[in-house]
Amino acid sequence: MEHREIRKPKIVQLVYCPFTGVGIRGYSGDDWYKYRIEIFKNYTLKSLANQTEKNFILWLSFRPQEKDNPLTAVLADIIKEHGLSYVMTFDGLMYHDDRFNKGFVERLWNTARIFRKCWRDKDFSGVYKSVLDVLYNDKNDTLPQRLGNSLKELKKYFSEADWVYMTRVDSDDMFHREAFSFIHEMPPKEKTAIVGSGRGLFYNKNLDQLAVYLPTTNPPFHTIMFPAGVFLDPISHMEYMSGFRSHEDIPKIFDTILLPDFYYCVFTDTTKHRISTTWNHAFKGKIVGSSYNLKEDFGI
Repeated sequence: MEHREIRKPKIVQLVYCPFTGVGIRGYSGDDWYKYRIEIFKNYTLKSLANQTEKNFILWLSFRPQEKDNPLTAVLADIIKEHGLSYVMTFDGLMYHDDRFNKGFVERLWNTARIFRKCWRDKDFSGVYKSVLDVLYNDKNDTLPQRLGNSLKELKKYFSEADWVYMTRVDSDDMFHREAFSFIHEMPPKEKTAIVGSGRGLFYNKNLDQLAVYLPTTNPPFHTIMFPAGVFLDPISHMEYMSGFRSHEDIPKIFDTILLPDFYYCVFTDTTKHRISTTWNHAFKGKIVGSSYNLKEDFGI
């Protein structure tokens, strides 16, 4: 009997990091952009470069306006210094933005969130435009076209792929050095996601304090297993993600595999640079101080 070796499916991991175009204030000026690049350089990027499994492609998305911003070139040079494979697209956010839900009550609630955030930051610049955007515009309407444009840019990286594992990380958060090795060990399965809804870590840059993070919903750390053909087709891609309105919805629409405890770290500080997660967050647990080594396990 002829023996035929069974070919293992080829999996490509794509680490998606939305950089600008997120939320109501998708860009808050060049000073904000410089600061976000600095945080990404010193925390998020270091954690990615520290991975024991380096077979991944970093995907950063931006608004179209950032394409010609000199700061974007600075960011690209920083990534090149670490030798990571990366691609940048300029079609805005690549998933549904829950700050632009269509319901009347949701829009009023998001308007209230704008004023609360402005009050907290003591910064009311651009508030009028932000309120108008929430009440009368919906950038989610253009998502299929924008997604299609960006997927054309990505297609060359997946010509031989059977599966795409799309891992989301925000531009100020971190993964444990073994996280991607764990993800690569998981066999592909349709409508399945690897999630970080267990215990994590919470780091305050200014206080240099580390706490346990105890989410009651799924935080923005997940890896979705896409059949490659589904991932690359914008219509199929969006159908596969049907029901997604925020990262909290991932366990509702996918079967889930749980990341090990403390395999992710949420970042915050006490500046006015609009870090969305505050230190007094309801998910913050006990302070663990220096008992957990961020340098060794996250490369920080």
